[in-house]
Amino acid sequence: MSLIIRKALIVYCSPAGSTEHVARVLNGKIKSLGVPVDLIDLAHEPDMAFIISQLPAARDNLCLYIGSPVYGGYPIPPVMEFISRLHEAESGYSVPFVTYGGATSGIALQWMGQALGKRGYAVLGAAKVMAVHSIMWASDSPLGKGRPDASDDRMIEELALTVNAKLKLGNPPGLDLSTLAYQPEKMRSRMEKGGFESARLDFPAMKLIREACTRCGLCTEVCPMDAVTFSPHLDIASSCISCYNCVRSCPEGAISADVSWAFAQIRAAADKFRERPETQIFI
Repeated sequence: MSLIIRKALIVYCSPAGSTEHVARVLNGKIKSLGVPVDLIDLAHEPDMAFIISQLPAARDNLCLYIGSPVYGGYPIPPVMEFISRLHEAESGYSVPFVTYGGATSGIALQWMGQALGKRGYAVLGAAKVMAVHSIMWASDSPLGKGRPDASDDRMIEELALTVNAKLKLGNPPGLDLSTLAYQPEKMRSRMEKGGFESARLDFPAMKLIREACTRCGLCTEVCPMDAVTFSPHLDIASSCISCYNCVRSCPEGAISADVSWAFAQIRAAADKFRERPETQIFI
């Protein structure tokens, strides 16, 4: 007997927009297959607790797609927190996907797949997608310029099509999660000893010039973590993930960061790892 998946849920966090792009391509393809789908941005969903509370009732009729950008080789905290808050499913299904800026996709997919598996959401497919590097917005030739492109989009659509076909077979087995441990063993071993917070220490530091702040609020609108506060003066909380959206949006330069020094390091990392294929689906 075939499994009837009545709905797909696409959950993502996308400070720079690339992960949202992938989510919307998935959304369009899944809808074209006649499957109802909801799209949820973790940065702008006001009632995430309620959504998570509703998942247990729907989990056997739901395929959860979940996406994260790769920062320092890791998925970002809000995505991993969402997975950790999922109620355990008896027969859940999931599709993790990540976008990365050309240096390395690290172990983000591996960690997301393992975390989903522990919550009972078998991984039916996954994707890593090349994207423009989010820190290199000030560069004329950033890594991943123009990505994701039409070729990437076609692979994302193929992922959605294949996952849907698997679900129609009934009780499809999940991927062997070792498939997602595709990085060289030495690299994986080193990264598994660290995490997002340790990697973030190497990101360009942000500086606050409080006297320049006009409290226009643009920084709060673009912060995916609600980390920018005025209490009463401009401040940035420890929940900041260094996406630099506030730096790019501040018209007064009250929040700044010298990211240019990191460009050479990012290019050196890309030359060192030479990750191929750049975009890949696992099905």
